[in-house]
Amino acid sequence: MEVAKIYASSGRLFASYFFFRGTGDRSTMNRFVVTLASQLLGAIPATEPLIEAAVRREPGVVTGDASLATQLDLLILSPFQAVVGHGALAETLANGPFLIVVDGLDECEDKQGVEEFIDHMLNFFEEHPNIPLRVFIASRVEQHIRGRLETDGVQLGNLNSHSARKDIERFLQASFQIAEKRDRVIRAYIQRRGPWPTQLDMNKLIDHINGSFVLASTMFKYIAL
Repeated sequence: MEVAKIYASSGRLFASYFFFRGTGDRSTMNRFVVTLASQLLGAIPATEPLIEAAVRREPGVVTGDASLATQLDLLILSPFQAVVGHGALAETLANGPFLIVVDGLDECEDKQGVEEFIDHMLNFFEEHPNIPLRVFIASRVEQHIRGRLETDGVQLGNLNSHSARKDIERFLQASFQIAEKRDRVIRAYIQRRGPWPTQLDMNKLIDHINGSFVLASTMFKYIAL
């Protein structure tokens, strides 16, 4: 996801997780928190001794015998709070809060676990409104998800209302410019015949693509590569 890449480049990606239906642990909450915690170690090394201490005190947080809420508290939230409280992240946080990205939450088949995760995070942010941490959730509209997120403190966005036409046009323009620089045949054609593709052909191509980045990439490769 592009959001995760942006935050990773600034050093503020706390962790990311992508659910995928029908793929074992990727479609349940079984390894969700442990995976986030392993990424947290890489993003904020200062949390390592805190997480190790939590595991020694409560081994169930990694064996699956502890509740999801307990896992979140001991492996994620408490270590982060402690490090922030010591001021170790002041320089990084000058650019903004850390971010947890959860993509495809609707693909998780454990609806009860999803509800527990959302409820626990909402309670945490209500108790700690100034914590420099945000959670970005990408999901299809599912009642057990949306019903819990329609509350104060949550900003909902509907991507279906966003037109991708301008984004696709920028993608194609940049792609064709790169192709021109790399291919002397294309450069020679443009020198003799003018812009390629023409704006009329570009508009027809964008109309045919109809908002699909996958189709835009496929069509460009077919045309220029």
